[in-house]
Amino acid sequence: MILERFLYLSAKFIGFFVYNLFFAIEVKGRENFPKRGGFIVASNHLSFLDPPTIGYVCPRMLHFFAKSSLFKIKGFSKLIKLLGAIPLERDTSMSLVLRKGLEILKKGEGIVIFPEGTRSINGIIKDGKPGIGFLAVKSKVPVIPVRIIGTDKALPVNKKFIRIAKVKVFIGKPMYFENGNYTEISKNIMDVIRKLK
Repeated sequence: MILERFLYLSAKFIGFFVYNLFFAIEVKGRENFPKRGGFIVASNHLSFLDPPTIGYVCPRMLHFFAKSSLFKIKGFSKLIKLLGAIPLERDTSMSLVLRKGLEILKKGEGIVIFPEGTRSINGIIKDGKPGIGFLAVKSKVPVIPVRIIGTDKALPVNKKFIRIAKVKVFIGKPMYFENGNYTEISKNIMDVIRKLK
């Protein structure tokens, strides 16, 4: 726990310089992140930079799902595990992913979900999958909508190196869902994300 906290704070410290010097990051709505209790961060997805970007702007530690192939890199595997990454096999069933997500939320922790399921190639925010609706209803925790702009320029799809680009992060007010159709809830969340600016 001490090592995890140290790595987390170290990453924040490094992130301060990277995001301000290279990306001139602009953040609006940071106060909308809850100070305690479980919560879901629902964001659009443009780049592999999105998880660390959200991790940098959020004052609390977050969990996120990552491709299992990333955990095969020596050293890096241990690092991202300590920073909250959860390995996801290519053939992992969605029900298993959702159960794991519920476990994290019931512990009073935060989790990042990209409802689109994959990165947008053209920057257009696509429809979300119903899993986010399931998590929101079953966990009864707030959903924090987030829109990221510019990470696709800082680290484009199929590129290995970051480049200087302006990054903006807009954080919306908490959304609560007691019940409802999971697909409709997902649509509602994505509509809010699209309007954030």
